[in-house]
Amino acid sequence: MTPGTTLIKEPVHSFIHNVSDRYLLSKATYCDRLILSFMMLQSLTTVEAALRTVLWEFDQPNNAALLASLRSVDQGGDIRVTSSANNIIDLANKVIQTLEPAHLALADHLFAYQNTQCLAGAVKLRIADHLSDGPLKLEQLATSSKARPDRLRQILRLLSNNGIFHYDSATDTVRNNEASEMLQQSHWTQWHRWASVCGHEFYEMARGLPQSLEEDAVRSPAQIHYDTDESMFGFLESNGTMIRLRECMGATAMAQTPGMVSAYPWGELAGTTLIDLGGGDGSLIAALLRAFPDIRGGVFDTPRVLPFLREAFHSPAGKYADVGTRISSENLIAGDFLTEVVPAEAYVMRWCLHDWNDEQARKILENIRKSIIKGPVSRLVVLESVLADGRCSRMSRIGDINVMVTAEHGQERTESDWRRLASSSGWEIARIAPLPGAWPSAIDLRPSVKDDIATK
Repeated sequence: MTPGTTLIKEPVHSFIHNVSDRYLLSKATYCDRLILSFMMLQSLTTVEAALRTVLWEFDQPNNAALLASLRSVDQGGDIRVTSSANNIIDLANKVIQTLEPAHLALADHLFAYQNTQCLAGAVKLRIADHLSDGPLKLEQLATSSKARPDRLRQILRLLSNNGIFHYDSATDTVRNNEASEMLQQSHWTQWHRWASVCGHEFYEMARGLPQSLEEDAVRSPAQIHYDTDESMFGFLESNGTMIRLRECMGATAMAQTPGMVSAYPWGELAGTTLIDLGGGDGSLIAALLRAFPDIRGGVFDTPRVLPFLREAFHSPAGKYADVGTRISSENLIAGDFLTEVVPAEAYVMRWCLHDWNDEQARKILENIRKSIIKGPVSRLVVLESVLADGRCSRMSRIGDINVMVTAEHGQERTESDWRRLASSSGWEIARIAPLPGAWPSAIDLRPSVKDDIATK
């Protein structure tokens, strides 16, 4: 053996062993990946088959009525069926998030402006109204709506794939579906107003959102965008825009009132006077009085809305004249719930507390607690969103951002937030009732027994 041979052989042997080990490890890893890939394929195939079976069952004629009730805003449906459907939707969304490439999640947000503006464009052209008598060829639809056929086809393809309108590319035919029907000018929900406002006013106000996140930011996103320290309601009132937002909010209330009326046991308040705090146009209390003839009502709000309320309830041609005899003139009350509240046995408050921070909201709740007349049915029913995760709770998160954009302290609250706020202001939460077809829940507050004991 020549000198140095051993010194050369050892590294070579070591190298060969290392390569061999890596090859075997690589081979094992490759085999493992094949096995895992096969197992994943089996799982996906099973899920796909199950989904196809479920969709086939849903397509059967005997299920049409039930599916229509789930998707309709005109009827609440069975709360158990709705709850089960919501669980499935949330699970399906988790499956999508698990399987979908990450860049598509980003794309959905980066290009979401297209959804808003395509919908606003369709509403501006009144596409849903042009389809009210049935399907149309796209060229016919373009002619009747005075639209460019090529661009109309592009936006309808996008909207149809998002579940709004039905566009058949094979026949180049468009028809309404459950979602697009709600965009008709005559539809009782008036959702077309939201499409218009979200494509314009809210779209503009949201431009201030990124800057509002900075640690020294005081103004709301809307105030930042418009460069004003006025409240948004005051600013928009002065520039003439508030009327569109008021119509929009009225449409929201109208669309969701049936769920608010049907899903909470308001009948328990028979024989009492229910005061709507911040009742605005009176639509909620009017709907409750129509549905529950043994309840009397009242509205507590700022002085500026009282003339409208008197006209609506007490003039012969008023829109709520049919229930006007059950709201006395003395129960149309001007006031400020940050200062004090009129005494009553039962109150309802819809979409008010989300405009205030916790300190202000606590003050309002304390004022109500001090004024409530104690009795067997004494309560405050707060109709507000309960902030939660999951696809079916997305409106609570959308609402959270909406009130953040428009109000300096605007926020929705989680269930634990509500419980903490209630207990710190002399209340106990008896129940939180979901309201099918409506975004908020009915948060049932009762005067706290502990608070009574503490004050004795």
